[in-house]
Amino acid sequence: MAVPKHPTDWLEAQQPLAQWYASGLGQSILGELEQRLSHCLSDIFGYQGLQIGNLAPERDMLNRVGLQRRIILDAPGRPADIHGDVLSLPIASETMKLVVFFHTLDFCAKPHQALREADRVLTDDGQVVIIGFNPYSAFGLRHLITSWRRREPWCGHFYSQSRVSDWLSVLDYRVLHQESLFIRPPINSHRLLWRLRRLEAVQQRIGGMGGLYVLRARKQTLPMNLRRQAWLPKRASLQVNALAHTRGRVVPIEAARRSLPDKS
Repeated sequence: MAVPKHPTDWLEAQQPLAQWYASGLGQSILGELEQRLSHCLSDIFGYQGLQIGNLAPERDMLNRVGLQRRIILDAPGRPADIHGDVLSLPIASETMKLVVFFHTLDFCAKPHQALREADRVLTDDGQVVIIGFNPYSAFGLRHLITSWRRREPWCGHFYSQSRVSDWLSVLDYRVLHQESLFIRPPINSHRLLWRLRRLEAVQQRIGGMGGLYVLRARKQTLPMNLRRQAWLPKRASLQVNALAHTRGRVVPIEAARRSLPDKS
């Protein structure tokens, strides 16, 4: 008996998900998402970054990011710079300033492993951006109703922003920014969605009810010079004590401190 495809297999989901994004609904979402990413990622600078998932090859979703080199990874057979699995990235450790997940966690059988792989390839001050479907929205409601059909994107796992934030905190990441977008209903009619575009103006008033979310977090790594900083005050105090008892007489502490050589 053949084993059915896992509904959240990232490799198998990339082509159907890209076809869905080519629909009227998907194109409307991409237009809104491109604007949000341009605004929220414009202050990131570095040598290179990694985009996981190339769901819209005709669009440059990271065109405002200040990176000298951008690498796109996707499943074999898809247009990308490199091909591979998100659970075992073919990338050297600590080489990326930025990693962007385009619905990676939504269609990954082991989301924790995917986050650990992103953490491995990021530099000490690297950042991760996660784009996913919001379960607390009209998209989440349709997911509950139609997930049994095993069709992308409704067959994936829709994780909440708070849950993803908890996973990142375990890896010692600090969330810098999170927002939801596209409050319009998930209907595949570009003309009707265009007429409803004014609904996006009330997004901030009603909270995180948009169909998608964007979450940005920074890797927190302790500086390597903490140990050196800890013994510097002690060493300075020893010098002060030595000067305070020079030549058998007691020198006022403040005068001894003033006599220390200036190393600045």
